[in-house]
Amino acid sequence: MEAVINILYPELSLINPATLAIATVTTMTSLYLYFIHPSMIIQTYFNVMVRWCGMKIKYIKAEDSDFVFSYGEKGEQVKGQASILLLHGFTADHFMFAPIVQNIPSYIHVIALDLPGHGFTSPPLEGDDIGFHGQLKRVKQFVDLVGLSKQPFLVAGVSMGGSLAGLFAARYPWLVSAVSMTCPSMKTPEDSRMISENRDNVLQSGGQLTLDNCPILPQTPERLQKMLDITHYYSRIRYPQQILKGVLKLRKQKNDHHLKLANVIISEESSTLLENNLHRIECPTQVLWGKEDWVRIFPIKKSLYYMLCVLSLRLFS
Repeated sequence: MEAVINILYPELSLINPATLAIATVTTMTSLYLYFIHPSMIIQTYFNVMVRWCGMKIKYIKAEDSDFVFSYGEKGEQVKGQASILLLHGFTADHFMFAPIVQNIPSYIHVIALDLPGHGFTSPPLEGDDIGFHGQLKRVKQFVDLVGLSKQPFLVAGVSMGGSLAGLFAARYPWLVSAVSMTCPSMKTPEDSRMISENRDNVLQSGGQLTLDNCPILPQTPERLQKMLDITHYYSRIRYPQQILKGVLKLRKQKNDHHLKLANVIISEESSTLLENNLHRIECPTQVLWGKEDWVRIFPIKKSLYYMLCVLSLRLFS
């Protein structure tokens, strides 16, 4: 058999057998993962990108319970220099900020927190408020645990995280030196396309979003692609089915919590909470919206990078 291979493929005889074996195993393993377990490839990609941007994944346990916070951190806290706390959007996690953190100078201390029930942070405990009030309580608990509350810091967020950033600045003004909100979840003069769809679906389903009708919790590759088309308004990409299936498998693990949270976020009380507390914010404040903002998200990398550049110049110059 070896002689036949050497005749048909003489170039292979020049390759070290061990190298050929490793290449073969690697190829077969990659194909197996891609077609059978694509979610493992997606998770590995997330982990590599987070570390590539300079963040270290850390965990810290609450003192009064088994609740565990997960977060990405780059740099170290410096006395007299404001740190940056980043709060992600609905169903996202610290990975959302990897492209941004990569461009933040290493001498600036930055933390990207996984909110309750997102990323690797524990889901809300039984009896916890999963809405904005409960999340604010957890964010405050976190900043105390890691020592951010020793001095004022900058807090920035996107979508749901944008609202949390503003509400945090309103509730704890002595802790926040500046706040930036990118497309915060709040009631606006004109509803975005996604909000309109959510409201229509709620009316049709008796007052509640379900996994069958919630556009921000897609359950099939086709619906996930549709959601991505909306959220990537300026650079739409047709993703391979296997990649979409891998992403769906990761997202579905948290379906129960995310669905409950979605119904809380779209409530009238939640949608007006930030607006009713804006007057309590005392620090420099920045709000960014997209011209074609269908889901209260616009090109995240560009908008957040701009946001952090502006605030960094103000705080660190």
